[in-house]
Amino acid sequence: MPESIPSELMQAKSSFHPEEAVRHLTRAFALFSEEAAHLKSAYVKLQEKLLSVNQELAQKVTELNRLTSYLNNVLKNVSQGILFVNLDGTLTVMNEAAQKLLKVSQEAVLFKKMWDVFPDDLFGFPMKEALKFGLSHKLLYKSYEGKEFEISTTFVYEGPKPYHGLIVLFRDVSETQKLQLIVNRAHRMKELGEMAATLAHEIRNPLGGIRGYASLLYRDLKSQEHLQEMAGYVIEGTKNLEKLVTTVLQYARPVQVQPSSVELGSFLRGVAKFVKVDPAFPDSVKLQLHIPFDPLLAPIDPEMLKAALLNLIFNAIQAMPNGGALSLVLMKREASCLIEVSDTGIGMDEEQMAKLFSPFFTTKAQGTGIGLVEAQKIVQAHFGSIEARSQPGRGTTFTITLPLKR
Repeated sequence: MPESIPSELMQAKSSFHPEEAVRHLTRAFALFSEEAAHLKSAYVKLQEKLLSVNQELAQKVTELNRLTSYLNNVLKNVSQGILFVNLDGTLTVMNEAAQKLLKVSQEAVLFKKMWDVFPDDLFGFPMKEALKFGLSHKLLYKSYEGKEFEISTTFVYEGPKPYHGLIVLFRDVSETQKLQLIVNRAHRMKELGEMAATLAHEIRNPLGGIRGYASLLYRDLKSQEHLQEMAGYVIEGTKNLEKLVTTVLQYARPVQVQPSSVELGSFLRGVAKFVKVDPAFPDSVKLQLHIPFDPLLAPIDPEMLKAALLNLIFNAIQAMPNGGALSLVLMKREASCLIEVSDTGIGMDEEQMAKLFSPFFTTKAQGTGIGLVEAQKIVQAHFGSIEARSQPGRGTTFTITLPLKR
């Protein structure tokens, strides 16, 4: 071993002071403890901050879920169909009303290209072109599978670009348009009735004078039979005109009903019994009743409604000159009931159906064309409606819808 190493060890030993080393070590431990305390305090604060953030995040998630549920409920219960198509044509939103109106399910069309699952002009405009050029439409009308849609569109450009796109709102206005036609027709019929009543009154007075003078001529022309015969034609003509005037006045007169609560099953059985005992009821016609056993009460005027039904029933019998089946059907709906009168007779074509409830229109040689109009007035006075469907050679069905509550 070299002699220099022991000498160095001796010098180090002589310079080592244990008290100073302990002091430095204590100080180092103190600093370490202080830093550890700082780290612990920071860790505790970080934990508290994390807990606060987690609570806040959980609250935001809860609020978001509540808001999402609220918006979904709103979309679900909106009667209008709502679609959202983003700028690349992907259908991302479809509410329940839209599914019913378009007769599709969300699973079949959602997150697919609009033009891959529907015609591009489904809503009356080219969807691709609208998305490409940002074209919106305030109001459009388009027929789709027997329905008439009222459509409006709006572009959304707020938020991130993936959420930009086209909102399509649409609703079925077929029933509204149908009701509007009925209202317009009712107004025309009211005006026609008022005009007809005025004319009838104006015609009745001079008609009575004509008939009176013709009767005097008929009496004084006994010796001239050919002239008396001509006077007789005049009298007969005035009688026919008076009958027509009376019919017009009856048509113009408003229907007044006195409703009471009536069990419809028993009522219809009574009507059927009345028809069967009528001498005009032919043996070649079979009367069928389809009436539920459960009692069904409705506020009706039994005499007035009976008159309307008898009109429909005897029209049906006359439409089956070679015999057939006549059916009376009663069905219950949620807040209404349906009474159907069906026959298997000659039926009617589209032109006849279009004029069916027009005054003085008839397909019978001896008819006045007032019976169906009167039946319609009686049903409408009950706050109901009457509709007909028919095919030539396959019969006709009249459906009366009556509310169960007035």
